[in-house]
Amino acid sequence: MTDDVGYLPRLERRSEFVDYLEGHPVPAAADIEHPDAGRKLVKTYMLETAGSNQQMPDLASRFAGRVHLHRLDDTLFRVEDASHGGQVVGLIEELDERHPVFYTKMAVEHSDRWVRQTVDTSPWLDRLWLSSPILFELWRQVQATTPPQRYARLGFEHEARYEPIDGLDVGTEDDGVDDADYETPHTLAERRRSVVTLTESLSVLEEKLQRLIDSYDPLRSLVHLQMPAAGRGGHRLNYDGRATNRSDSFADHRATVRRVLALYRSVTEYAEARLWVDTTDAGHDGYKIRGSPLVIDFGEPLSEPLFSRFVELALERRTSRFRIGGFVTRRGPTKAHVVAVDRHLWQPFLLEATSQHLLAVLPHGTCGNTVHRLVTNVQRELAPTARAWLGSEPYEQAVADAAGIAA
Repeated sequence: MTDDVGYLPRLERRSEFVDYLEGHPVPAAADIEHPDAGRKLVKTYMLETAGSNQQMPDLASRFAGRVHLHRLDDTLFRVEDASHGGQVVGLIEELDERHPVFYTKMAVEHSDRWVRQTVDTSPWLDRLWLSSPILFELWRQVQATTPPQRYARLGFEHEARYEPIDGLDVGTEDDGVDDADYETPHTLAERRRSVVTLTESLSVLEEKLQRLIDSYDPLRSLVHLQMPAAGRGGHRLNYDGRATNRSDSFADHRATVRRVLALYRSVTEYAEARLWVDTTDAGHDGYKIRGSPLVIDFGEPLSEPLFSRFVELALERRTSRFRIGGFVTRRGPTKAHVVAVDRHLWQPFLLEATSQHLLAVLPHGTCGNTVHRLVTNVQRELAPTARAWLGSEPYEQAVADAAGIAA
């Protein structure tokens, strides 16, 4: 019998798992199913590997040794984990060659931890980072395709994680775990945090939402969006690539995930084509340099203490959500140069941090997912009014253009 962690039964065919996730009776699971498991929500974690320019190991080799992928067909794998006693923790499906997804019914505290540990221990994997501009683009698509009487849910969050706190050592480590998980002197300290959730009809949101955003800057940091389903309920998208099926159809949920991945891949490949710095031989003229920098402007300059703490916790610490390693050289109280290494794919790049902006020069081969990770975490934890630029083009415009390509 599976326990209340939410393990899946050890089924052998795609059709059986699809029926199970749709909530239909599955004879092969009848004798081992926990009575509460059917009420657990399906979570889908969208993952990033690398573009077609990268040589990659096979999918199973991208996961830690404790994780065993048992192939069910060409694109679907049953996932068993030795650290969970060999239980079936979920399924991996290659919805496309760049973006595998992990389906699970584990309780969210277990599934979040599993994905975090899996991604953090593999340079071949990263989570999808659904930045606010990407979520706002999906929201515009909802407005254009959904009847106005339907309800949507939008969640906004900004936490001043890097603000110095009186009496607290500025070296407190960012462990990548939400504050709600643990009580420590760090988590009990008072600091600015805004969490706003709106569940309302589309007609009301279309009338009032922009005025709310214009009046309160933290509402520019959109961190989750529940897209209405074709039937009842919806599909809740989280900034860190988790999608929760709150509808009555797994097939509709999977179709929504495909739609998100199509937009995300289009934006990522657009960013790569625009940003990658490369050189070509120009004969007697030497070399031509192609590419553009990524610039993230904070809007308002950071104070010296805030900037120093941001550099220490976000850019120097191994456990940072920014997932950047390398060597930091301070050039003054509000400027630092980083010879950086992206822990996803171990790609080197150059990063300049000042109190006003981040400027990144990404060489050919750097995963475009790095762009989304930087934008998402800056806006959520440092500066909700931050704006990003791909060279001279606003990031928001690149997202909108890519959405047209993906449609």
